[in-house]
Amino acid sequence: MNCPFCGKENQVNSSTCDFCGAWIDDPALVNTPPSLQPDSASPPAETSPQAVLEPSGSTTQVEIPPEIQALPAVQKSKTGIDRWIWWLVGCSVLFCLCASCVTLTWGFYTYSTAFNFIKPATATPPPTPTPTILFMDDFSDPTSGWPVYNDDQYMDDYYNGAYRMVENDINTTSWVYPDEFDVNDVLIKVDATKNAGPDENDMGLICRYQNEDQFYAGIITSDGYYGITKMTPEDFLVIGGEYLEYSDLINQGSATNTIQFDCVGDVFTLYVNGYQLDQRTDTEYIGGTFGLIIGTYETPGTDILYDNFSAFEP
Repeated sequence: MNCPFCGKENQVNSSTCDFCGAWIDDPALVNTPPSLQPDSASPPAETSPQAVLEPSGSTTQVEIPPEIQALPAVQKSKTGIDRWIWWLVGCSVLFCLCASCVTLTWGFYTYSTAFNFIKPATATPPPTPTPTILFMDDFSDPTSGWPVYNDDQYMDDYYNGAYRMVENDINTTSWVYPDEFDVNDVLIKVDATKNAGPDENDMGLICRYQNEDQFYAGIITSDGYYGITKMTPEDFLVIGGEYLEYSDLINQGSATNTIQFDCVGDVFTLYVNGYQLDQRTDTEYIGGTFGLIIGTYETPGTDILYDNFSAFEP
């Protein structure tokens, strides 16, 4: 059977056209293929002259309107997840570009001299001067330059790898120094141990020794006192006070103490065992040598061993 609409031949028992889908068993029921029937809510379209049906039994071919033939193929729309994937890809690319730019800029700024004109100026600290060794002695050599003297009043001598000083008069101070040095500024250090005698004693270091009436001393005692002193033609004075002061930082009795005395400019600083005990200023004596000192109070017999002496010029 031929379709009255498209003219195509169909099977005998077909009720609709296998090619255009129109009813072919009763053409009077419809005048357009089912796929072309207008929506019931839409106004009726004008009848094209080419779409008028010919009388039954006619073989006139009906043409499908061009606008219907030219309908584009239905496109599959993008889903929501597709849009998100592309958005994430775009953001990732943008992030990588920004990170690359920041990294390149930082590298040029840090390692290139091209950006020196915008870099802040940095102050370079002055180099720390290295002290110059003036004299060092562990007293293992009895001819290293210290005086040797023995009598009933006092003794200065090398003793079992150390240097021993003994004072047997009461309220008396005695001192020694190696080969003479004439320096203004000096950093002196020594290990001091009470060998015998009372804890009420003096032991320490001297600097800027000019004569027996002109020098400075930093002293401690075996019962825990300390002070920075000054010898004058009139008296032996504590600078900045009347008496020595007490400190728990001093090892008492026969324990060893490391004493350091810095004489720099008009500032004198006393340390014990790495801790600062005192600091005073004085401008009277400039220049002189350095050495060791001991002293007694109401009880004679101060007996001190010194070891590991060193003197540096700052």
